Amino acid sequence: MKPAANPVKPTTRKNPDKGGKSTNASENNRESRRPSRLTEGEMVELASHITNRDRQIALDCYEHAVLTTDQISRLHFTNLRIAQVRLQRLYKLRVLERFRPGPNAGEGSRPYHWILDEAGALLVADCEGIDRSELRYTRDDGLRLASSRNLTHHVEANEFLVRLAADANAAGGELTEWYGVRTIAHLFSGAVVPDSWGVLTMPGAKPLHVLLELDRSTEASEVLRAKAKRYAEILPHSSLRDLDPVVILATPSERRTRAARAAVANIPAPLSVTTWNSETQRSALATVTHCAADARSHLPQRQEANI
Repeated sequence: MKPAANPVKPTTRKNPDKGGKSTNASENNRESRRPSRLTEGEMVELASHITNRDRQIALDCYEHAVLTTDQISRLHFTNLRIAQVRLQRLYKLRVLERFRPGPNAGEGSRPYHWILDEAGALLVADCEGIDRSELRYTRDDGLRLASSRNLTHHVEANEFLVRLAADANAAGGELTEWYGVRTIAHLFSGAVVPDSWGVLTMPGAKPLHVLLELDRSTEASEVLRAKAKRYAEILPHSSLRDLDPVVILATPSERRTRAARAAVANIPAPLSVTTWNSETQRSALATVTHCAADARSHLPQRQEANI
């Protein structure tokens, strides 16, 4: 998935949707009254206005649950204003739904967060070659994220891969595959569930499979160690065993990184602990490159020789 050729600046960005109001509970209730089914007129309008890029945006919002305006812009457009105009059109066509979370303490308004709406669900089902009823998704499922304590976690995990896609593109490579919650939930039969799985392809190198574990300092050291042990046990027998995946445990602070490294020490898993959050200046590509080399050093020589 080759993103727009805009180098990503990981410093704090201005809100791309500044000027609107935060979506409060009453506003969510008003918007939730949109009908669950499309009218015949809406179906005709959808068929005559949809593009392949629109389909990919719908697929992304389905696979990754929620994406912000800025994230979609960097993935699929070369200009933020063009992205805003098209997203507004997709909203009116009911391909996408949106909400704006309330601001955190001391912060200004937050950007629109985009999820799949009913027309988008029909597009995704068509792309997947299944009936709409088999998709097992409703707009209400997506809107629940607006009040979910996992919203920030979803957005930040997606941000890491969006930056990786842009960094790879700027360096002549590509994030050729990116899987989110829909696919990953079934990857290891639920024994362990990473936040993202991306396939990084750079010139002169074989594809690198990256499994992201985004840590928010909410799990005890014992939990981190148990998770690392599960990766050590599962990966050699999984569908990824011949693809030499790397697990990146990204923590929000240096202090947490030190604690996490101590927790997972001496476990023979291709896992690397690093410090990363949305304010991190270091490029995602540099982070992944460093972590891949570090993860290999944790493997027994017999396994390392195969990488």
